[in-house]
Amino acid sequence: MYQLSKAPLLNAQQIDKRLESLAQELKACDFDIILSVLTGSYIFTADISRRIACPNLQIAFIKASSYGNSTESQGKVQISGIEKIEIKNKRVLLIDDILDTGNTMCALVKTLTELNPASIKTCVLLNKESRRTVDYHADFVGFDIENKFVVGYGLDYANDYRTLPEIWTLEEV
Repeated sequence: MYQLSKAPLLNAQQIDKRLESLAQELKACDFDIILSVLTGSYIFTADISRRIACPNLQIAFIKASSYGNSTESQGKVQISGIEKIEIKNKRVLLIDDILDTGNTMCALVKTLTELNPASIKTCVLLNKESRRTVDYHADFVGFDIENKFVVGYGLDYANDYRTLPEIWTLEEV
């Protein structure tokens, strides 16, 4: 059984402020397409893409999962939706909610590279460097956080908590 922490790890104002500066970094890169990793990054993608506000920037969604209904990664990454997207010779921005062990991001980048994009850059809202099991680092990071299980702002535990406007930690009761 879990409950939310007493206070958010990141409040809505902190998130908003960082998204403003992150969008400025991303605008300089001139991407053709955003690939958003569902389901956790949908809010982050919507908020950051509105701030980038480039009329020719395409957005597509793919699905990758390694958690299921657990607070621990199951290690095997399942990817779907890529077969419907044309990225050959395009400048791709891959957006995910969190870079944890790095296994999901490595699997995604490897799969996307096989489709011959012009370039791939990665952007994550949250980075848990202490959990990394592979040598991978995102090109753009919203926040570095400690090794805590987090929910809110699109992130979930068993599909709950996604709609919270802040990011919270879950604590065992």
